[in-house]
Amino acid sequence: MSNFDQRLQAGWRVWSEDEPSDCDPPNRSDPRWLRELDQIAGTGPKKTRSVPIKLLTRLLLSAQHCNSAWLDDFADDVVVIDADLHEVLLAFEKLQQESTGHDGPNLTPRVAA
Repeated sequence: MSNFDQRLQAGWRVWSEDEPSDCDPPNRSDPRWLRELDQIAGTGPKKTRSVPIKLLTRLLLSAQHCNSAWLDDFADDVVVIDADLHEVLLAFEKLQQESTGHDGPNLTPRVAA
């Protein structure tokens, strides 16, 4: 026991590389461990969720109104939507541009290489 350990409260101790660890190292054959490594490497499947657009738009508008910093963090993320909704949004975008006389965000789909 070091001099410093003697000054700590009873039961407390300083972690040291020399002492054995109380926790077990991760099992490298565990499927969860492998999935997490795949996600970190970018080779694993993406986690997705289905969310009603009503909820999504309400939350996004609220975040924009509050100038939430996290919204900027996800600004370049791609969202997958139904083709019908995309067509409606394109038509709405065109009407908005015609009525205001200026271009808004471009909803034309980008094809990933």
